[in-house]
Order: sequence, then structure tokens, then C-alpha cells
Amino acid sequence: MQFSDRDILADMLTGTKMISTGYHMAVLEAANDRVRNTLIHINNEEMNTQKQIFDLMHSRGWYPLDPVFTGTPMGPEATNIRGPEGPMGRMAPGMGPAQM
Repeated sequence: MQFSDRDILADMLTGTKMISTGYHMAVLEAANDRVRNTLIHINNEEMNTQKQIFDLMHSRGWYPLDPVFTGTPMGPEATNIRGPEGPMGRMAPGMGPAQM
């Protein structure tokens, strides 16, 4: 199987997002200021890389955006993303407040 340029860039974009999330968590947990500042610097570089990949994909029409941003927050009804309570507003089995 051969991957297209779009497939490769989408994979790279996903990877940079995951890596940045890891660095972000490390920054939040760092007790040493020198380590924390280094992690912030590395994460900023990762976010710049992510932006470059996004810009390239967007310029090729591979990451389209809505041309008008209304400023309206996108809730679960628009994104189809649900929390642990599930789509009906009830807690999923085994998901009490302690697990959230």
C-alpha cells in the first residue's frame, strides 16, 4: 500500500498533536523551573511544526475550514462529541464522579 501526500501529512499532523499533548502534560507536572522552561520551549517548537503542517494541508484543500467563524461555541450537538455521561445525560456504567 502506498500512502498519498495527504495521508502522510495527516499522520504527521496527528503525531505532532499527540506529542504536544505529552509535552503539555509534562510542563504541568514539572517541579523544576529549568526543566519546565525547557519543556515549554520544546512544546512551542512542536506547535510551530503543527502549524506549518496545518497551513500546508489547508492550502491544498486537505483541511478545509468554515469560511466564517461566528464565535458560537461548538457543543456536543455540533461536534457529536460526548462526555462520560453519554448522549442521554446519564453516567455510563461504572463511571461515578471518582472516575472522572
